[in-house]
Amino acid sequence: MSVPPAGPGDDGSRPTDPPIRFLDPSGVRRRPGRRTVEPTWYVADRLLVHGTLPEQIRGRLRAPSERSPRRDVLEIVEPADDAAVTRVEREARRQGCRLGLQVRFRPEADAARAADPLGAVDDRYGFVLRLLTDRPDIEPDAWEVLEVDRDDDTSWRLSLDHVMSALPFTSHPFTSHPFTSHPFTSHPFTSHPFTSHPFTSHPFTSHPFTSHPFTSHPMRGLGEYAVPGSGGRAPVRWLGGRPPRETRDDGDRRLMPDGARRPVVAVVDTGVGTHEWFGTYSLVPGESDGAGVVIRDAALPDGTPLGTYPVPEHPEDDAEIGGTSTAPLTGPLDPVAGHGTFIAGLVHQVCPDARILPVRAVGGSGLAIESEVIESLRRLESYQRLALAGDGDRDPVDVVVLSMGYYHEQPEDMEWDHPLGEVLGKLRDSGVAVVVAAGNDGVTRPEYPAAFAPEVDRRADPPRITVAKDTTPDRPPVLAVGALNPDGTTALFSNDGPWVTCLRPGAAVVSTVPRTLDGPITPSVRMKEKYSDGHRATIDPEGFQGGFATWSGTSFAAPVLAGEIAGRLLASRRRAAATPSDSLRPTGTTAPAEVLRQRVDDVWAAIEDATGGLTL
Repeated sequence: MSVPPAGPGDDGSRPTDPPIRFLDPSGVRRRPGRRTVEPTWYVADRLLVHGTLPEQIRGRLRAPSERSPRRDVLEIVEPADDAAVTRVEREARRQGCRLGLQVRFRPEADAARAADPLGAVDDRYGFVLRLLTDRPDIEPDAWEVLEVDRDDDTSWRLSLDHVMSALPFTSHPFTSHPFTSHPFTSHPFTSHPFTSHPFTSHPFTSHPFTSHPFTSHPMRGLGEYAVPGSGGRAPVRWLGGRPPRETRDDGDRRLMPDGARRPVVAVVDTGVGTHEWFGTYSLVPGESDGAGVVIRDAALPDGTPLGTYPVPEHPEDDAEIGGTSTAPLTGPLDPVAGHGTFIAGLVHQVCPDARILPVRAVGGSGLAIESEVIESLRRLESYQRLALAGDGDRDPVDVVVLSMGYYHEQPEDMEWDHPLGEVLGKLRDSGVAVVVAAGNDGVTRPEYPAAFAPEVDRRADPPRITVAKDTTPDRPPVLAVGALNPDGTTALFSNDGPWVTCLRPGAAVVSTVPRTLDGPITPSVRMKEKYSDGHRATIDPEGFQGGFATWSGTSFAAPVLAGEIAGRLLASRRRAAATPSDSLRPTGTTAPAEVLRQRVDDVWAAIEDATGGLTL
């Protein structure tokens, strides 16, 4: 069963809530000789395309009409000879759908679309096969299309477009998914404030924090991490002051006082909100300020933002401003409201002199679509190429933090030419350390993209890579990070396996949240102060005006390692007294091979140092 889709916007942007299906192995009809599948969530009306388009489809692509709600979808017209119809098209017909190919056009090729639609496509950004229908009663199923495609000997390969989760700690994704359960039944604030009023029962015995949905998780103990006071998101007070940051007299925010270039850490997440460490965040272009730390409003030359997640119409719907998109009328706060700011704060604590580049790829629900995360990463890779070619408006990225993932239904099918692995590989080829979260379900089942990491023997001293996968001297590894408790033990929720590179603090850690976050859940007691004009109250569980919180998840272990790597890179540059004119800032249209070689060597050295000696 799929969740009903939301209609596309007037501008053809993606629906906020696309149709989602759960792949239940017990209900899948498997043909003889087919491998078994494991549970996963996927988008019901699309498939990822990798490889060459079949000729019988390539010749039938047509540009979208002027009235089409999706201007980025090429129509696949019916062939004159029915014998030329592919199995994929027949299955789409059976479901009451037609096929389209979602693409990204080259900006300068708009006029050529009608004459040569495919020739106008920027194929570096891949394709998405869409199941299109105008009837609301039809529920497409991409899995059935994928199954019939495996019977054809075609030049392309199709895969599901998975739902990726950035939820720091939640109930198991296969038993209570946010798309299928209301926030009041699957969120830490499970009892509405009107059902347990302080006048009818004492707040300390009936407060929402005393009974939590995660106590029914099949593995006892996991639920504790979602409860404020035991690691769940909760406001705290920070008294330590801002991490010390060196500045230049000339105001150049890209360089250290000695001329070394500051490392840039890209946070692919919900964005970075308003905070004294990070300046002001606004939905109005040009009104945001990064306080010298955050690179606001980064875009490609044509103005395309790096992140694909749409900017909401109302500030209260933004995960880094109001944080109430999933339940705007009743609350509580979105599951990952403030997630990106929290990650940025951890990077800033570990490496205060790093600059942070937010890439909006997920909203407050914590759920992202794989194809759109891939597109965000590919835009970031284009940004990187421009920066390495000497574009003065852009600085090369040194570390990418990706705190989200999904479980593949047939992990043995995951190869490095898969679109997600491919774009992460291109970033690493340019001297970028890619750091990802291992996952929060307390399982050994590989979560992607973390499972792209090489297998590591963590018992060895120093740790050693036992299965390199896609790691070479010219391509640094993906680094998968699990979480530690405050006492140094492994957090119970942290996924584990040979593909987990290392562990870092990730349970009950303290970091920044937007000061604008103030959810509808209120203190259980609030009264006028007797001896002043203020008020007395219990802690407001959703009042983050203080700007800091405690939270748990491997989402927050990953940026700790990212900050460590950034710090090692900066130390290396300072030793070399790097300047804007050195090999780290090339000029021309492409980065010279020696520049890429040096960047890769530097990243490898920083990874080795930060992980205690990890090498090939």
